[in-house]
Amino acid sequence: MRKLKLFLVLAIAAFHALPAQENHIKEDGEVARTSNFELPKIQVVPITDTNANRQYELYIKLPEAYSESTDKSYPVIYTTDAMWHMEMLSGSTEYIMEEVILVGISWQKDINEDLKKELGDHVSRYRDYSFRKHDNPEIQKKIQFGQANKHLAFIRNDVITYIDNTYRTDPNSRTYFGYSMGGEFGAYVLLSQPNTFNNYIIGSPSIKNEVEHLSELNTKFGPYETSNRSSSLNANVFISYGSLEETMMEPIEAFIKLLNDRRDDGLTVLKEVIDGNHGTAFPMTVVRSISWLSQLNKTKVESLYLGQKPSGVTAIPFAPGIVNTEHRELSGFFSPDLKEFYFNRNGGSYEKHALVVFKNIDNQWTESYVMPRIGRPVFSPDGKTMHLGEKYMVRTETGWSEVKSLGSYFEDIRIMRLTSSSKGTFVFDEVGSEDGDGVIRYSRLINGKREAPKPLSKEINTGKFNAHPFIAPDESYIIWDGERESGYGDSDLYISFRQKDGSWGEAINLGSGINTEAWESTAFVTPDGKYLFFNRNVGSSDYENVDIYWIDAQIIEDLRPKP
Repeated sequence: MRKLKLFLVLAIAAFHALPAQENHIKEDGEVARTSNFELPKIQVVPITDTNANRQYELYIKLPEAYSESTDKSYPVIYTTDAMWHMEMLSGSTEYIMEEVILVGISWQKDINEDLKKELGDHVSRYRDYSFRKHDNPEIQKKIQFGQANKHLAFIRNDVITYIDNTYRTDPNSRTYFGYSMGGEFGAYVLLSQPNTFNNYIIGSPSIKNEVEHLSELNTKFGPYETSNRSSSLNANVFISYGSLEETMMEPIEAFIKLLNDRRDDGLTVLKEVIDGNHGTAFPMTVVRSISWLSQLNKTKVESLYLGQKPSGVTAIPFAPGIVNTEHRELSGFFSPDLKEFYFNRNGGSYEKHALVVFKNIDNQWTESYVMPRIGRPVFSPDGKTMHLGEKYMVRTETGWSEVKSLGSYFEDIRIMRLTSSSKGTFVFDEVGSEDGDGVIRYSRLINGKREAPKPLSKEINTGKFNAHPFIAPDESYIIWDGERESGYGDSDLYISFRQKDGSWGEAINLGSGINTEAWESTAFVTPDGKYLFFNRNVGSSDYENVDIYWIDAQIIEDLRPKP
C-alpha cells in the first residue's frame, strides 16, 4: 500500500511537471503565481506558556485511521525545533510507524522582532533548550540562556496536558525527539525530570561543555537502588552522533558512560554512530531512531516468556522478530524470577557481539543493551551471579558489579561457557584446537574452598568439539554439545544423567526433535524446569545467522533412566 502511494505521488508529480514547464515557456519568462506548501494532515494550534506568557504553536499530525478507531489510544512523539523536524518525522513515521501522533513545538512566536532579524526566527531555542547561563554577560543579557527548566515546565504543564486532554493518547508511551541543542535539552530532561517521557531520542546533542553539569544533575537525581523504583530513570534512550563529529564524540561518549555507570535496571541505552557530520547525519538519525522506536513498541509484549506461544515436542525458534532476527543470536537464558531474558547478539545495531536483555517491567518486556559480550553468559541458580566464562559479575543493589576473575585455577584455561549447580559446582569447557580436542571439566566447592578443576569422565569427553555444558541445579544431569559418529551431522546436543554411585551415565543424543544436520549447541533449561533453550545455525558455514530455539523440557524426563 505504501509503495502504491509513493508510485502515485511520483506519477502525479511527473504528470504536472511537463505542463508547468510548457506554461513557463509559453509565457516567455513570466513568473507564475506561487503559494506556500503546507504539509497535509498537520494541524496548527496556538498555545501559551502560562507561566512565562509566551506564545508558541503546536504542529499536530494524527494517524490516518485516527477518526475511524475511536476506541484506540496512540503513542505520541514530541519534538522541539518543529519547523526543522516535522517533515522528516512525518515522512519517516508514515512508512515505519504509522500509528503515532506527532507533536511539534515551535519556537516562540512573539519574541522581540529585532532579535529575530539579527539571529533568526529560531533565536528562542538558545534560551529554551540550554540549562546554563552564558559566560559572556552581554550575550547572556541579550539571549537569556539557561531557561530549559522553564521550557520543560511549559511542555509538562501546558503542552502535554493539552495533547492528553484533546486526543486519545497513551500516557505510557511518550517519546521526545531532539537534535543538536534539542538533544542537549533532551539530556537535561532525562536527568532532571525523566518521567516526562518514556523514550528519549537524543541526536548529536550539543554538550561539548556540558558533561560536568549533566553529571551534577545525575548526582542530584541520586544513584539507582534496586529496592527503590523511584530511583530509576525508567526510560529507553537512543543516542547518536555523526562519524565526522570529531569534537562531539568524546563528550557524547562520556554522557553515555555516565548513564551506563548508573547500572539502572529501568534504563536502556542504545548508541548509534551515523555516517556524516553534524548536518548530514540528521536524516539517518531520524530514520534509525524511528525504526528503533517502532521495534521498541513491538517488543513491549506481555506475560511470561515474552508472550510467546509455548513450544511442544519439536523445537521452534524463540520469539521470531523480537529475539531472533536475520543476525546472530546466541546463549539465551532467563533469570530465576523469569523477568529477565539475556542473550548475545551480533549484527544490526550491534556491530560487535553484545549482551542484550529483555526485562519485564510492569508486565511489559523491553529490550536494552547491557555490555560487550564476555564468554557465553549464564546465571547461577540463585541469580546472584552471572558467569562470563572465566570471569563473572555479582548482582548488587545498584545493578551489577564490575567484571571479576574466577581466580588462579582458571586463568590458564580458555573457558567459553561455565555453569554452576546449587551446590556451587562449576562445569565448564575449554576452547580446543581445530581438530576438536576441547575438554569439559568440573570444579567442586568443598567446605567453602574451590578445588582444582578436573576433566569429566569419558562418557562426556568422547568425540570432538565437546563444549558449552549446562549442569542441572541439583546436579542430576549435564547437557553439552559435541560431534560423534552416531550424531545427526554437525554438533548435536547430548545429555548424561548422574548414576546412583555418583558417576555419569552414557551420553544420550537428545534426538531428532532437537538435533539436525546443522550445528546445535549451548543448552539452557529455564529455572522453572519447563523449557530447554539452545542454539541452531540457520545460516551458512560462516555462522552469520544463528537462532535461539526452545522445546518442552519433558524431553529430559522422557530420557531419564527409570528407577
